[in-house]
Amino acid sequence: MKYRKLAVAAAAVSVGMISWGALAGPGTGTGTAASHVDAPRLILDPQMDGSDLYAHICPDNPDMVCFITNYTPTQQLSGMGFAADARYEIHVDQRGTGTPDITYRWTFSAPSGGRQPYQLEEIRPGQPARTLVSDGVAVLTADGRPEAVEALPGGGQTIALKAADSFFSNAKTVGLALTGLPFAPPIDLIKVLDGNVNAMVLQVPKASLALGGDVARNPVIGIWATAARRGLTGTYPQMSRMGNPALDVVTMFSMGETYNSLKPTDDAKNARLSGFILNPTGPKLIKASHWTVRVPPTPRRDLWQIFFTGVAKSTGPIQDDLNAHVLNKDVVPADVIPCDELRLNLSIPPTPNPNRFGLVEDDRAGYPNGRRLGDDAHATLVRMLMGEPAGVGSPSLITSHELVTKPDVPVSATFPYLAAPRRF
Repeated sequence: MKYRKLAVAAAAVSVGMISWGALAGPGTGTGTAASHVDAPRLILDPQMDGSDLYAHICPDNPDMVCFITNYTPTQQLSGMGFAADARYEIHVDQRGTGTPDITYRWTFSAPSGGRQPYQLEEIRPGQPARTLVSDGVAVLTADGRPEAVEALPGGGQTIALKAADSFFSNAKTVGLALTGLPFAPPIDLIKVLDGNVNAMVLQVPKASLALGGDVARNPVIGIWATAARRGLTGTYPQMSRMGNPALDVVTMFSMGETYNSLKPTDDAKNARLSGFILNPTGPKLIKASHWTVRVPPTPRRDLWQIFFTGVAKSTGPIQDDLNAHVLNKDVVPADVIPCDELRLNLSIPPTPNPNRFGLVEDDRAGYPNGRRLGDDAHATLVRMLMGEPAGVGSPSLITSHELVTKPDVPVSATFPYLAAPRRF
């Protein structure tokens, strides 16, 4: 627990000793969406604290898609595992309706001796739940990973484990996005705070995810993750939610409890959330301390594309048919709604030379088209806030020469991709 509190304190320091209240922005509350700096309820309940969601085409098997969800961030190699009275879920939206067409649900039993039993189910509307793994064992130590991998019926594999946090943590980029101030040094707070996470890694065939099983006709999916803990009445209220990885900074310190309880179908109805996207304060704050940069005019339809609709030539100023649900030929356009999801185009293959800035550096296989472990989401956010890739923007604010943000524990190019946890 003390390491979570240290993370919050360090983040506050990193943005220039600004008080929580000063950063709260319009409205009430002091929290953020699921991330490495969180709403008070999640700080007190780290097992529900979702820190990162990744979705990408597998570099070692391009016919497969990999989903990764991380919980309990900035921890040491402790015995704390997954909650045994909770549901950890990854949701897949094939039609752009903001509702899940597929849900992958992990439920865990109590841990013992560095191992924790779990079950994995696949849930599709109108069908009985399908058990994919009935007797899996999560690895909560630095050893025993190969034997913990579980093969899935129909192809694919999964593992639940403790791993080194691969998040790109840069105090400078968070400081810019929150306050516009250039004073925070580009240090990696996660590295300083000895970050490990509890992670679930799921590899499944593309055809099992695409609408109608047809990747060529319907290549785009939307993804979000939730964690819910069983209440006294036997229901499972949603405690945390992860979608687009940069939205947590856009809503930093002002929507935490609200965002974490929202369903995607409610996103566009929330005036505060919509306002953060269409009229963000970040660019104005950056302009105040960087006089030579230009602030893109509002309303920001380019950010609306990135966060709420996906990118297509028909959805806004970013002229690229990338990852909007309207690109699916069997989707009913009138049913597609704006909402926060991490969207991925299954037809775009992985690149042998990935760029950590993704689309803003012309790498269409990277963020915001899904998210790879090597994508620097928050640095990319600063560049998107200033107008890229819809326009010229201000790329000099964040340059490729700032390699200090790269995690010191390298990830792997093969499943399960995540690095072994740091030892202490």
